[in-house]
Amino acid sequence: MTQQSETDSQLMARLCQGDDSALDLLIHRHPAAAEQYARVLLQDAGAAEEAVMDAFARVYLLRERYQPAFAFQTWLRVLVRSRCLDQLRRRARQPIPVDDPVPQGLAASPEALALQKEERLRLWEMLEELSEVDQRLLLGYAMEGRSYRELADALHLSLPQVRVRLHRIRKRLRRKEDAAE
Repeated sequence: MTQQSETDSQLMARLCQGDDSALDLLIHRHPAAAEQYARVLLQDAGAAEEAVMDAFARVYLLRERYQPAFAFQTWLRVLVRSRCLDQLRRRARQPIPVDDPVPQGLAASPEALALQKEERLRLWEMLEELSEVDQRLLLGYAMEGRSYRELADALHLSLPQVRVRLHRIRKRLRRKEDAAE
């Protein structure tokens, strides 16, 4: 049976048996509908993409709970909806940003430079709290522009592991940043 003719349930069965390439096939098969659904809920393309990737990370984490009696697309839609609702709840808790009335020329002031330096130090401190592998993943992806595949090969991880780990790293850093504010 070719990979194209496999059903979603068969791919989920392979994923449960440890074949991480099955997740890649599911991700390539279902991104458009999932992102369209998330965009409708969130009204933000970037947030929708993040919600969908988070949902696929949940597919990987909850793979043992999948029930083949139900359509994979329905299960994925439930996971995407859950991730979108989480984002909407976070948005509702955040204060609405007010336009800064400070003139642009003040951006190079000593106070602004001190704040920038403090922000950079806080980011480095958060990076130091990550494991060595997570540091290499984040720096390779964000600073060096390496692809998920390049990172997977360099760090001897599967592609789904890279996706899930990077997602968790970003989520952890975002939580720490929110807590610092």
